[in-house]
Amino acid sequence: MTREQMLRKVFEETDQDKSGYISLDEHKNLLTRRDDPIANAVLQESFEMSDKGGWFGRKDGQLSMHEFVEFNLDVGKRLSDEEFRIQASQWMRLATERHCAATPTEYTAPAPIPPTAPTAPT
Repeated sequence: MTREQMLRKVFEETDQDKSGYISLDEHKNLLTRRDDPIANAVLQESFEMSDKGGWFGRKDGQLSMHEFVEFNLDVGKRLSDEEFRIQASQWMRLATERHCAATPTEYTAPAPIPPTAPTAPT
């Protein structure tokens, strides 16, 4: 599974209302400790950096899949493939747990993100 595919799965799970966008509240579900003010401030800043305005519009206060994936691919460049997979898996677990808590009936959790085979350097 590619990094982009992992992030798309995380986005889909985080988008609890299936609007095609992630709100700041939905994005907070990716925090390990939602009660940590420093983590919340960092998350808010990353959310604002991810939210891009259009050619003729302002930032809209929500993240599209493209914005979420693009930002996290860029930030994740410094991580090895294994570190990236671990981070994406943790986000998926948090989003899934919190999604289940928000909608306890008729919910089937997605499969975990599988490990990727090491790639040879090019």
